[in-house]
Amino acid sequence: MDGIDISLVNTNGINLKRLNKNYFYKYTNKTRSFLLNILNEDLNLSRNKKLFLDEIITKEHFKALKYFEIIHKSDYIGFHGQTIYHDPKSKSSIQLGDPIKLSNLCKKEVVFDFRSKDIEMGGQGAPIAPIYHKHIIKELNLELPSCILNIGGVANLTYWDGVNLIGFDTGPGNALMDTYIKKISNNFFDENGVLASQGKPNKKMVRKFLKHSFFKTLPPKSLDRNSFLDFYDDLLSNDFTKADTMATLSKITLESIYKGISILPRKIKNILVSGGGCRNTFLMNALKKKLDITFIDEKKTDINFDYVESELIAFLSARSIYNLPFTFPSTTGAIQPSSGGKITRIYKKPC
Repeated sequence: MDGIDISLVNTNGINLKRLNKNYFYKYTNKTRSFLLNILNEDLNLSRNKKLFLDEIITKEHFKALKYFEIIHKSDYIGFHGQTIYHDPKSKSSIQLGDPIKLSNLCKKEVVFDFRSKDIEMGGQGAPIAPIYHKHIIKELNLELPSCILNIGGVANLTYWDGVNLIGFDTGPGNALMDTYIKKISNNFFDENGVLASQGKPNKKMVRKFLKHSFFKTLPPKSLDRNSFLDFYDDLLSNDFTKADTMATLSKITLESIYKGISILPRKIKNILVSGGGCRNTFLMNALKKKLDITFIDEKKTDINFDYVESELIAFLSARSIYNLPFTFPSTTGAIQPSSGGKITRIYKKPC
């Protein structure tokens, strides 16, 4: 919800060459607050409201692409859009944005809608990252079994042991912490986990959280960023200090990640952590202490861990173009491997 990540890469969906052209387009505080407020609304959107929101997100993406002057350098644009809702039980996943309008504005073919085909195939539509995470593990020649953990609003992991590719959401990532810091301050996140580091987690609330039915469910499984709001409201009903509340939220992210890793088929030898959570110093130090395994050092790779997800969308776009699968029974629960993204064919060719 903080902005738009853009990566210009060369990929056929099997290999990927980084061109060291990564860009971050930061939303204004007004746009960001607007998007966050949407999450608190009834997401049974009317057609007019959906069109209005699609227009905002599409214009923001076009402005970002124009600002960095990279439209003319690309053959295709992979456009995931802004996720505002994901409910595997109701087989529903809502992403904002109008790919046909973006295609017309950019005069490029746009690859979009990476989730609905998987849902049609009986899958949960998430996570969609494992096939690219597997590529990274192989690219870095990591000792197996290996794991990639993405800590976004929701945390999700990929496990690869040379035979088995497993992917699932582990629990909350940054979403609850970000929601709380926004409630008590003008900040959008707890930078470096400073507030959390000043508090003491409430063990009783952490234990209560880990009894949630989600953690009794075996993978594949996925979540919406708001899946644990009942617990969040319960936590805030207590008279805890701000620091203790944040420490508790940080602890449940940590413990749910650990719980996810503990059910993997074999003990992992190493882990690469990406997403906004990898910049949370306090959380990362706690994770390293808890897991006691090798963490991949970003500086020893040519990967910018902030842009793994934008590279992922390019990778999945290429796999869509070449009809290569990117969701699997072991990652989303689909009945068979499937490719997914659709490609716009309606755009005005330049003169």
